[in-house]
Amino acid sequence: MNILITTAPFGNGHKMVAIALKNAFVNKGYNNVFIVDLFTEAHPAITEAIKRAYIRSYDFGKAYSRLYYGSEKFADKSIIEPYRNFGYKRLSEIAIKFKPNVIINTFPMLTPLKIKNEANENIPVFNIVTDFYVHKLWISEGIDKFYIATNELREDLKKMNISMEKVIVSGIPIRKEFEETNNILKVYRKYNFKKGGKIVLINSGAFGVLKDIKKVCAELCKNRMIQVAVICGNNKMQRMRLESLGLRNLKVFGFVENIDELYKISYCMITKSGGITLSEALAVQIPLIIVKPVPGQEKENALYFERKGAAIIANNWYQIVKSTLELINNTDLMNTMKENMGKMYIKSSSEKIVDDVVESIKSKEIMQILG
Repeated sequence: MNILITTAPFGNGHKMVAIALKNAFVNKGYNNVFIVDLFTEAHPAITEAIKRAYIRSYDFGKAYSRLYYGSEKFADKSIIEPYRNFGYKRLSEIAIKFKPNVIINTFPMLTPLKIKNEANENIPVFNIVTDFYVHKLWISEGIDKFYIATNELREDLKKMNISMEKVIVSGIPIRKEFEETNNILKVYRKYNFKKGGKIVLINSGAFGVLKDIKKVCAELCKNRMIQVAVICGNNKMQRMRLESLGLRNLKVFGFVENIDELYKISYCMITKSGGITLSEALAVQIPLIIVKPVPGQEKENALYFERKGAAIIANNWYQIVKSTLELINNTDLMNTMKENMGKMYIKSSSEKIVDDVVESIKSKEIMQILG
């Protein structure tokens, strides 16, 4: 069985979902799994420009909002045709060589639908929706299956006239390490934290784009009972600026390979509201303070978590500090948020998806033999 997984370089989340899924396939004995970042493979220069615009979008929320919600109105119109063809040549070359039994998208791509029926093979195309909101670019009649995060999204798809036979509430795939139990004392020692102190984790994403982070760190570090850990991702400049503060109860990290370990020893987390980060937080049940979400998928994610009592939204540095201190000093609120997160989380999402994909393909092969 040859499994082709498409992904995109906008944020780190789509790639992480693809890797989690590949690992789950391999663990089940399916080793012919190929991940392709179609955007970078097909048009590297254009993709790099889009990435820069994506990062800058955090400074221009209104513009991104218009693009995000505005594009939903044209998702099924001819104006979207250039996007339907994006990367077609490269993906077609890969498909001819790799001969996939299935194509799985971890980013809303329409190009796989164009090669789906080439050579009359009717290759199944499955979408893994990586947020707690479904943008209409994910939706097409040609998609054979949708793997989604919540029952609420299932109802949304039903209203869009998607057959419920195509919809699986699977949760969002994350690395298996988030579901494993660690020796917490060893983790404290590994990162040189004092056990008993309340660790506030600040996760500024792969690109390190949280604003006013220096003010937040300086204010939180005034409380000697709090230890602040900041993950700067690939933003070396941000890391240098924070280290220059010289705060004794502040630890600054770049890219952290075993980020699940920091999640597990932290009291709460200040973060952006990407779908994968939120899913990882659910697995560990670490209460969240979500920083001023950009209108679009991140705002939809944040509002969903707020409605579920799993996160607090803070729109400036003062609200971040205030909400964090209130959460740390309110054990009942902390426990309630953890309980709510436990109710929201769907365990072993990758394995659920892999099992369903394999069953779907085998059923298709049997039907072809019988037909």
